[in-house]
Parts: sequence; C-alpha cells; structure tokens
Amino acid sequence: MRWIILCICVCMSAADTLEVSAKTFQSDLKKGLTQLSGEVLVVKGEDKLWADKVVIETNKKNKPQKYTAIGNVRFYAKMPDKEMRGKASKAVYNVIKDEYQLIDNAVIEEIGKKNIIRGNIIILNPQAQEAFVKGSSQKPGMMTFIVEEKK
Repeated sequence: MRWIILCICVCMSAADTLEVSAKTFQSDLKKGLTQLSGEVLVVKGEDKLWADKVVIETNKKNKPQKYTAIGNVRFYAKMPDKEMRGKASKAVYNVIKDEYQLIDNAVIEEIGKKNIIRGNIIILNPQAQEAFVKGSSQKPGMMTFIVEEKK
C-alpha cells in the first residue's frame, strides 16, 4: 500500500501536497489511473473532498489531468475572500481546463451568506470566470444571492 500512496504523491508537483485516505487504493501506472474507494477523503491545503469513490487520471509524466468523484460527493473550499461548500452525486475536475462539473442534485453555497446555486448540472471555470447551471425536467436550476448596494 505504501507504493500506491507514493505514486499518488508523485503525481502532484512539488508545490502541491495532496493527502488521501480510503479503504481501498488501486493504481495502474501504465494506464495512468488511480482509484480510491470507500470513505474517500482528499485534502489539499484547507480544501477537502469526500466521496465513495475517486478516480485520478494522469498523463505519461504522472501529472494529474482529471479527478472524478462518484457517490455521496461533498466538498469544502477555502478561498482568500470566502468559504464554499457543496455536494453532488458526481463531481469532475478537469485540471487542463481548470473546470469543475457537479452532476446530479448539485448544490454550492457560500458559508456565512445566502449565496446558493442549485441545479442538475453546475459547471464552473474560475479562471475564465464562467458558470453554467442546468436544471432537470423535474426541477429548474436556481440561484439565490444577496445583491449588495453600492454606497
């Protein structure tokens, strides 16, 4: 098991520290896949992700390209000016695009404020400052936010 943890750590650049825990670790370096299953917790700095299963896809140089979290996905992210938490049935982070996709009963909320996004699919790209929210046939997408007046 130590070599699998080492493989995961090698996947990250020296500037990044990624801590993972799970009941099961499985890695295939030839395919560039690492699968974590059972009470998965991924911690990077103050950010945390919980899920039933996480798949990490890497390139030939073992650099992460995509993270896919499946089942009971929850997360917490601390940014310089706010804290966010959310949940979904599935979450995908595309490292190349710096894009997050939350799929199926997705919710993102800003802690301490009434800013909430709900939808069947939520796609966020922080670098491009773009967001996309799509509802389902049963529920429309919804955004609740506080509009602050300029003084």
